[in-house]
Amino acid sequence: MPEQSDHLACKESTRLGVRRLKTLGYCALAMICGLASCQSADQTTLAETPAISDSETFAQTIVPPKVDEGGQIIAASSSVDAIDKQNSNMERSTLAKSASLECARRFHRAQEPVEVRVLAPSTHGRLTIEVLDTKGKSLGDLGVTPGIVDIRSMIPTIEDLSKAVWIQLFEDAKPIGAPIVLEPLRPPPSVRTMRGFRKDSNEPYTRVVGWGDRLLNPADQEVVAASAQWIASEPIVLSGFRTEIDVDAIVMTDAGPIRIALAPDAAPATVRNFVTLADQGFYNNTIFHRIVPMNRDGQPFVIQGGDPTGTGDGGPGWNLALEPSDLPHDLGVVGMARGDDPNSAGSQFYFALSREGTARLDDQYCTFGFVVSGRDALQKIAQANIADATTGRPTSAPKIQYVEIVPAPARARGENRRDQRVRPGLANTSSSIKSPQMR
Repeated sequence: MPEQSDHLACKESTRLGVRRLKTLGYCALAMICGLASCQSADQTTLAETPAISDSETFAQTIVPPKVDEGGQIIAASSSVDAIDKQNSNMERSTLAKSASLECARRFHRAQEPVEVRVLAPSTHGRLTIEVLDTKGKSLGDLGVTPGIVDIRSMIPTIEDLSKAVWIQLFEDAKPIGAPIVLEPLRPPPSVRTMRGFRKDSNEPYTRVVGWGDRLLNPADQEVVAASAQWIASEPIVLSGFRTEIDVDAIVMTDAGPIRIALAPDAAPATVRNFVTLADQGFYNNTIFHRIVPMNRDGQPFVIQGGDPTGTGDGGPGWNLALEPSDLPHDLGVVGMARGDDPNSAGSQFYFALSREGTARLDDQYCTFGFVVSGRDALQKIAQANIADATTGRPTSAPKIQYVEIVPAPARARGENRRDQRVRPGLANTSSSIKSPQMR
């Protein structure tokens, strides 16, 4: 019967692969349009089907599956998929107006390829990729062409990375486009604390004294004695890597724009928290609710904002774990405000106004960025009239209109972007009001 023959031939076509896809199309067309039969296209039945070698059909060439240490298959893909993906990448590359990098994917498990995508127009110069650390030291380089690049081949010791590095594209030895941040996924060590008393007062507070098994001050015998009772730290496990385009934050205030270079190498989770809130418009139309132009010792201290309630008590609805940032406080350095609990930060942040006034905050608060332009705006905000010396509440609070996240500039070899932080030279912000230290 023709209908059974059609049905059997079409069913068999589905099983044969790429070479027989046209047959399936003919069968479908015959059924829809009322043609006599698809037997003219292929009358071969299952029993009559000849064996087809690997050389006769492209779709039967299968890439061997990836297997983990336990012998479990991770993934498998056909060469058709691989070629289609490659062709798609090449097509996108030719549409690019200039050479650049983008993340092929965001997460990369340990032992898996760490892939980024190189985009470039059809005519381009010599392309290379370099992996740079905080100080701009090259950890590896590789000549590339448009398409997917596995960064693992550039860094044999990639599993040993303890903090984020930058993947930078170069065209004819010139850095071009925003770099990609390569972040090892490791949890921070346990924060170690003790109760202490604030300087020149009997007010108790929680003092951070160490991270994991590392003491901030090994010479402090009180801390050394207390550490003997600590529960051993959990092992720090590398889960894989995250890749993200490097970004800056522009805080648009009514005193002018302030550009922040974020520091994922110092505090990756804190940077991600800030970027997420900014992208979602969390900081739009908020105020600098706390301004402390001078501490008790007459040294420039901080200006603080990021509270949606404007009271100093608000936040995003969650707490952020304290990270052991190595970015020291200084003029223009940005940190997360918090309560007495080290893990109580959320959305409130502050700008440090001097090294001498904020040095004591090192290791106690998490710094995650630094101002690279906008010193005049900082000065203007710091000079606001203070209505309440106890809280640092300004008479008329300066406003944050919005925070915009923008691509960071390219990084050059040998360049430490921390050196671009605004420098002292801020006009005197002295005031007759003596505000308390940050709690």
